[in-house]
Amino acid sequence: MVNPLTKEAKEMLFGSLFGDAGVYKSTGSRHYHFMICHSPKQKEYMEWKESFLKPLSTGIKQATHFHRIRQKEYTTLTLRTTNHSYFTRLRKIFYPYGKKIIRRKLLNKLTPLGLATWFMDDGTTGINNRNYPQLFISTCSYPMVDNQIIRSYFLENYGIEIKIHGGKYPRLYFNKPNAKKLVEIIKPYIIPSMQYKLRYFLQTNPTEKSGEDIV
Repeated sequence: MVNPLTKEAKEMLFGSLFGDAGVYKSTGSRHYHFMICHSPKQKEYMEWKESFLKPLSTGIKQATHFHRIRQKEYTTLTLRTTNHSYFTRLRKIFYPYGKKIIRRKLLNKLTPLGLATWFMDDGTTGINNRNYPQLFISTCSYPMVDNQIIRSYFLENYGIEIKIHGGKYPRLYFNKPNAKKLVEIIKPYIIPSMQYKLRYFLQTNPTEKSGEDIV
């Protein structure tokens, strides 16, 4: 099957697959499809992703689900593509044993656009007790060994030193100097509606504290 996606679309896909997205197979289908869900508050971000996938997108759907344990309704936006051989190939390299894992050779394929997409999916910024900005990327879906691979990747490819916080639910921690290095790489690709995630690094003197961003 001919792949109609552009180079930039593939870069976005890689970043999103390290983040919230997945590649799945419908019952009876030969090939896989790409799918991701976001909050309605991130509608513009979802539309930005769909703009890359137009040749294969089936559209953005909104649905409301009832969480039985929390006794609460949640509304989500879902972007899905058609089934295609390209996503079948992505499934093989991102899920070699049936579960998504981190591999260094995949990290090495990340471009600044891909890194920015990963950050927009799972990144957040905040202020520590000394009023210094800091940055996090949630990686709680990956085991510690995968997080160690990510840490080596940032150090060896960008000279960015990070720590792994969280124990059972890890996330990557970037202190102010190292966060600034990452911000300089990804800032040109952060779309306006997601710039709130960089607010402490886009302001000269951030003084107002607030809760962490909703990833």
